[in-house]
Amino acid sequence: MHYWSIDSWLYNHTDYQQFPIQHKKVAMSDKFKPEDVVGRECRFATYCPPAIQGGDDMHVVKEIVHVKQPDGSIKQIPNIRKLKNYQRPFWLTKKGFRNHQDKKEWEEVDKVLEFKSTQSKLCEAVARGLGEPWLANGRSDIRRINRNPYTYGTDILSTAVIKKAYMDKYPELTTYYTAAPFDTETDVVHGTDQIIMGTISHQNKIFTAIQKSFVEGQADVIDRLHKLFHQYLGEHVEKRRLEWEVVVVDREIDVVTACFNKAHVWKPDFVSIWNITFDMEKMLKACERANVDPAKVFSDPDVPDQYKFFKFKKGPNQKVTASGKTTPIKPSAQWHTVFSPSSFYFIDAMCAYRHIRTGSQEEPSYSLDAILKKYELGGKLKFEAADGYSGLEWHQFMQTHHKLEYVVYNVFDSISMQLLDEKTLDLCLTLPLYSQHSDFENFKSQPRRLADKLHYFALENKKVFGSTSDEMANDLDNLTVGLDGWIVTLPAHLVTDGGLAAILENPYQMTNIRGHVGDLDVSASYPNGGAVFNISKETTHKEIVKIEGVSEEIQRRQGINLSAGHVNATEFACDMYGLPKFDQLLHAFRAQQTTF
Repeated sequence: MHYWSIDSWLYNHTDYQQFPIQHKKVAMSDKFKPEDVVGRECRFATYCPPAIQGGDDMHVVKEIVHVKQPDGSIKQIPNIRKLKNYQRPFWLTKKGFRNHQDKKEWEEVDKVLEFKSTQSKLCEAVARGLGEPWLANGRSDIRRINRNPYTYGTDILSTAVIKKAYMDKYPELTTYYTAAPFDTETDVVHGTDQIIMGTISHQNKIFTAIQKSFVEGQADVIDRLHKLFHQYLGEHVEKRRLEWEVVVVDREIDVVTACFNKAHVWKPDFVSIWNITFDMEKMLKACERANVDPAKVFSDPDVPDQYKFFKFKKGPNQKVTASGKTTPIKPSAQWHTVFSPSSFYFIDAMCAYRHIRTGSQEEPSYSLDAILKKYELGGKLKFEAADGYSGLEWHQFMQTHHKLEYVVYNVFDSISMQLLDEKTLDLCLTLPLYSQHSDFENFKSQPRRLADKLHYFALENKKVFGSTSDEMANDLDNLTVGLDGWIVTLPAHLVTDGGLAAILENPYQMTNIRGHVGDLDVSASYPNGGAVFNISKETTHKEIVKIEGVSEEIQRRQGINLSAGHVNATEFACDMYGLPKFDQLLHAFRAQQTTF
């Protein structure tokens, strides 16, 4: 059994014998010698748990290897590296300093000891380090063990640690990511909902797989498709020097496997899909109908079978607001995650577009057609013969009467996403820069990304941040003023069924236009309040949970007034300390005057 640290792995080239470079489907020109390597970029890493309990785990790392060529130029080669039993760090308080019951936000490095463990055995390692090995028995997970106040750094993902090691070793290497847009079309004529075609493109290469039943009876399919390809997309073909490969396959599962076999050869950084839930669910159904394991389709072929896996995790479609109200989350605002050890990371290009622009005005529509038009890219491909049709009827008409043109339509959907990313730089630049060393799955969570940054910021300043657990609140916390109910809205009984009658032609028609309303929000009030009042565990001795004679409503109101400054000082003193109000002072003053 071999145990590798990221330092020895990156700094020592002897690991090539343990982890040989395997490119079964890559041209010989993409082979390279260790001595020619001038640097490596980590695009992302994927954790693969052990196949059996107590076995070896593995991290699959997608990297870009910068290789010196004979002419002195540098070639960038996409590569998959497999790292068994990677030792990730964590920290525990030294026994002499284990004298506190509450968790600390951070601890000085000279008061902790650094340990290392594989990700799969992290729970056992932490429990042993605490001197409480029984904590790891049964079904305990690391967040439960982290209830202990002496754990630090255990909630930083091992995949983020690996990427940060690459960035620290080769800080000057920052190149554009590559994306391979993928799009499928399904049968809407016969009601089977089967995948009838799929297209994936990468740089100037395009690959399309078509189910045979869809083009059955069509003569000279490939030749006619290429003519239509040049007819409708000639401008792009010439400008981008596009190369299009078309294959006709027997089954819908063959459409999926053919496209992703090509992706495994190309090794893009992203496989981007606009509205990924549609295509992914259709592909998983195709796998199910054909009794094919998705892990075998989407995992890189060079990953050993025992480490191949696949998981599609949908983002939540609703949220609970600060006022306690449940509201739906629009498809564009969701964040879906695909876990699979491969050379590419699945990304929903629609959701990435929306989240990169968080805080900007919401778009009227997040359809691919609408966004393409916004950036003056013409929208989706249209055909004169189908004028007058829209939506489902348009697809039914094209699949029935213009099958080969419909294939070209599918091709342009993929190409257009490339054109869009070249305009926006969303996937090739912005999303990776925003993510830094954090996993892409956490891109939506700014707190998680900030926590990853703070972890390394603290280390640079000789501190380690405490680990979060599944129980961050205690019994006394329940006595404090709650976080709910701070959003004040119009009471339900004051909300009328309709708004103003604002339509001149129909004066009795109520609208959603309302008058005499107002909206107030405070930007970043919680972090600013924490900074102003110097609120942290280290600066807090005791917290008032209740004042006799002061209701929770008054506590909430005066808590806001306290942060508002001296203008509310009098009201605060009266309500919280029971001091007399101005009219009471005046009455007392006048009464005193009459006595003299």
